[in-house]
Amino acid sequence: MKRILTLLLMMLSCAMMAQDTIVLQTVEVDAEAIRRNAAESAMERKMDTAILKRLNTITMSQLLIQHSPVFIKTYGPGGVATASFRGTTASHTLVLWNGFQINAPTLGQVDFSTIPVYMTEQVALKWGSGTSQNSGGLGGVINIDNTQHFGEGLILDLKQTYGSFNTFGSYITAGYSWASHLLRVKAYRTSSDNDFEYLNICTIPHQVMKQKNGEYVDYGLMPEYQYRFRNSLITIVSWNQWSDRNCPQIMTNVSNSDNTKEYTDNGYSRNFISYKTYWETGKIEIKSGYFYEKQHYYLTSYADNGIPATQVDSHNDANVFHQIADLNQDLYKSWKLNAKIQYDYEKVISNNYDQSENADRNMLSFYAAVTGKLLKPLDLRLTLRNDWVDWDSKGFFPTATLSYSSIFVKGLKLNVGYSHNYRNPSLNDLYWYPGGKPDLKPEDGRTVDGNIMYLRTFGRFSVETTWGAYYSEVKDWIQWVPSKWRFWVPENVNTVTAYGTEAHLKLNYFINDWNFTASGNYVYSHTTDESGLQLMYIPLHHANAFAEVRWKTWNATYTMEYTGRRKTQMDPEEFYGFQLNPYTLHHVSLGKQIRKFYAEFRINNLTDVDYMAILWRPMPGRSYEVSLNYKF
Repeated sequence: MKRILTLLLMMLSCAMMAQDTIVLQTVEVDAEAIRRNAAESAMERKMDTAILKRLNTITMSQLLIQHSPVFIKTYGPGGVATASFRGTTASHTLVLWNGFQINAPTLGQVDFSTIPVYMTEQVALKWGSGTSQNSGGLGGVINIDNTQHFGEGLILDLKQTYGSFNTFGSYITAGYSWASHLLRVKAYRTSSDNDFEYLNICTIPHQVMKQKNGEYVDYGLMPEYQYRFRNSLITIVSWNQWSDRNCPQIMTNVSNSDNTKEYTDNGYSRNFISYKTYWETGKIEIKSGYFYEKQHYYLTSYADNGIPATQVDSHNDANVFHQIADLNQDLYKSWKLNAKIQYDYEKVISNNYDQSENADRNMLSFYAAVTGKLLKPLDLRLTLRNDWVDWDSKGFFPTATLSYSSIFVKGLKLNVGYSHNYRNPSLNDLYWYPGGKPDLKPEDGRTVDGNIMYLRTFGRFSVETTWGAYYSEVKDWIQWVPSKWRFWVPENVNTVTAYGTEAHLKLNYFINDWNFTASGNYVYSHTTDESGLQLMYIPLHHANAFAEVRWKTWNATYTMEYTGRRKTQMDPEEFYGFQLNPYTLHHVSLGKQIRKFYAEFRINNLTDVDYMAILWRPMPGRSYEVSLNYKF
């Protein structure tokens, strides 16, 4: 907290020194979007900024479930939510915040339920050859970025939400945007009793019960400061969040809920400073970051005589230092070079690790990419990366993307790509006690994919559609398996094969005061190991759809999310205990703009579906939420 207060005072002092600046209204053009060729954007999709602004009081997990092809494995409100990209596991989805990796060094994963959409302005998805800049994204990469604009004056944005189960959300953005300085602070707090009713099918007879011990509180603070001069830009950002969550019992163990105390107390502080300078034909950015993450899990279960039967008190403190130098330079005609050097140092202090081992790691990466036109309709992108882990080279990892823009059908593009990537074992895989194995091999993945894209505008009507397919193999897949000593150990067990298809469609039509938008995603993911069985908790099918109608100051939305059948155990026998049934959820909302105020009413799970996303974990039925937003 002292570091945060010190940073705030420094930012405030810099802002006060700039009070005599004359504010000029400016118009900024995103040159990056113009300069990128088709091959660079072939394996990437940016989330609609209008949706991000309207849904910025929900979590990143909810956003991805409803508006992306990424499958989210969620334990429910206040519970962990992890991503499965193209049939891979949570540790194969790389998450970058302003270019810095935020996957925890301990598990190698990101809990998307702890990321509020409110803390970001841009979200983009990358897959296949689009993941080449960093190691680890064998399934895909999710980029989360902050953007700012100069010369806009006072910044003030207030939001308040209230919903079922005594769920509160308070959000504030305040600051000032001068011609060459920007000072902004974001803060939020959410809480819920999380005591919804559900049907417990594990009791005989089945009973309607209320969830106990599900309360949670999340809150965060993000101060930002930017200063631009001549052709340069300095940025300082500190993203801090804290989460206190109780852990409810599963359906099969509710009778013991009064004798069990279980909770998590987690938090992180992600801080970076960057210097970026431009010249006529390129730019370079140098940035340095320090990330700290605290994970605390506590469990005590008492027997009937009051004596503790189970007791766990787990503490993990992770410290990560990042250093990045990123160069972009125009070469000849359409050809461009992107080169990056990155050094990361990870260190974890844990009471769960073998104290005889050093739970730290040095990582050095060299990356280069060349893009340009082979012919007028044909774009090429080639990349090469070499990584060193604890000064041991992991080899070279190439990717290639070829994009063809049709000269016969306007707006039609065909893209194909090849990528070779790998993922280091997490520090838990290496040093967890008992079970960790310091000699684990990295996972080695290769992917071939392609897609057909069609983007066209016809007067008041526009269409955007993509259909793609992929095939990938991951060798030395890391999986925790039971050992003969009755504890679990990680093993490089086998090769996992994943293939599937993805489809995306977005339509927009406007006339006079009316605007109609519809979009949707469908994904088929077939992921098996050498036994031929679909991996646990990865559905063959999942989909979502969204529709919005706007008329003057009114808007109404409809959202659908579908999750197919999932296995919960790697067992060749098929019966109901090893599978979760598919489910479809529907959500609706109605909102109105009144001058600088916007009010909205939302109904989640409109048809009150009874379902499970995780085996024996109840999920809420129909719920309601109201929100009020004031923006200066």
